[in-house]
Amino acid sequence: MKNTGKTIAKNAGVLMASQLTTWILTLLLTMFLPRFLGAKAVGQFHFANSLWAIAAIAVTFGMDRLMTKEIARTPDKAADLFGTTIFARALLYLVGFSGIALYLTLLDYPAETVQVVFIIGIAQLLWQFVSAATAVLQGLEQMQYISIANIAGKIFNTVVAISLLLLGYGVLVIAAVTIGTALVSLLVMLWYLRRVIPLRLHIRPRAVIHMLRAGSPYLLTQLSLVIYMQVDIVIISLLVNEETIGWYGVADQLFGTFLFIPTVFMTAVFPALSRMYTTDTHSLSRLMSKSFNLLLTLSVPIGLGLIVVADQLVVLLFGPEFVNSGPVLAMFGLVLILTYQNMLLGQFLVSTDRQNKWTVVMIVAAIVTIPLDLLLIPWCVQTFANGAVGGAAAFVITEAGMMIAGLSLLPKGSLTRANASMAARILLAGLTMFAAASLVRESFIAVPILVGAIVYGLLARLLRAVADEDVTLLLEIAQRLRSRIRHKSKPAETVGTS
Repeated sequence: MKNTGKTIAKNAGVLMASQLTTWILTLLLTMFLPRFLGAKAVGQFHFANSLWAIAAIAVTFGMDRLMTKEIARTPDKAADLFGTTIFARALLYLVGFSGIALYLTLLDYPAETVQVVFIIGIAQLLWQFVSAATAVLQGLEQMQYISIANIAGKIFNTVVAISLLLLGYGVLVIAAVTIGTALVSLLVMLWYLRRVIPLRLHIRPRAVIHMLRAGSPYLLTQLSLVIYMQVDIVIISLLVNEETIGWYGVADQLFGTFLFIPTVFMTAVFPALSRMYTTDTHSLSRLMSKSFNLLLTLSVPIGLGLIVVADQLVVLLFGPEFVNSGPVLAMFGLVLILTYQNMLLGQFLVSTDRQNKWTVVMIVAAIVTIPLDLLLIPWCVQTFANGAVGGAAAFVITEAGMMIAGLSLLPKGSLTRANASMAARILLAGLTMFAAASLVRESFIAVPILVGAIVYGLLARLLRAVADEDVTLLLEIAQRLRSRIRHKSKPAETVGTS
């Protein structure tokens, strides 16, 4: 367990350095896009991304999760799996592209919106190959290569897109930047991937069929998840307008940036969970318990704090045109707390070969969210003149249901009364922080953030809401993060750049 903790801390430190860099770059671009393009164009972007997110899961067909799991257990399979999945994805992409084209034609979307969707679709083929390479490297626990490719792509995307925005280019040109971004990430990924496995295409129909069959249980889980996550935007496009999608989209994108913590953590932990399931079940339960506490410790202050500062934050970042995104982002603060735990629950169930049970949960959530959206979005339009709030409210309801279901599916002993006691102390510290920060919420945004951080930090230590082992793990990750940042800064210092 000790060695596993060091491996997780190492991988988490590497990925955190990458995610911190890409988070800053994404946030920078997120600030520019709404201000220069406006709510309608931002809505077109998010609609296109939502459609392709759904199609991409069908193209991936569960192969990413299958590959990571199989390669973590048997690294020698990496080359064959990669060569087979590339061929399979190219075929499935053609089917997905045709399906989206038919959908847009039947529902008669505006011409410019259709053009944005097709441009994003071209980039999606390249992203599929990036996704396959990422799955291989994750299974081999070579996280540093994933980090470098992500940073390279984000730098290209941010610099080129902002430059074009400043030059006055519109939504179609900015959409085309995603093609270049995907290409940069793919080239960097392949450059490093060829160092660890031979790169060769496998055109073997039987191998493709076998891989698709093995990936199908993961497909249902991931497809349900993506439909569940993206259907709000599709329904808003049908019931309201692109401007409302823009309000929802910027809040959703900002919410997504706060998910980098569980994303990094679960990417580092998943191979260990899969390996422990077959070698050390006692350590597996301990790792699950510690992960639950750690993610709750981080999610509660972030989520409740987001509720307090949401209105100020969206206006500060995106301008007064997006003031209606404030209530949406506040709703996402509640979603964030639930989502951190659901990401852990889902990954744990998948890594312990319980993906079929989690698939049922995801299918139910995806089905339930549709009538909730159809009910809440029109109601919020009439009541608040903001249908985007309805989509976020549906999200809160379904995330809560998923967490309850996920907890009930855990093997006996995965979580104990000690976890319940820890959760109660964390929530007490968080609610006290929320009350204190709310008293100064009308002050400049830095004030409630500072007050909340001080109150939560003091209470968390006073109530022992943070275990010593968790503090040690966080400090080790932070130390590795600082080392990575210093290491990256040395070449610049040598050259003499400032």
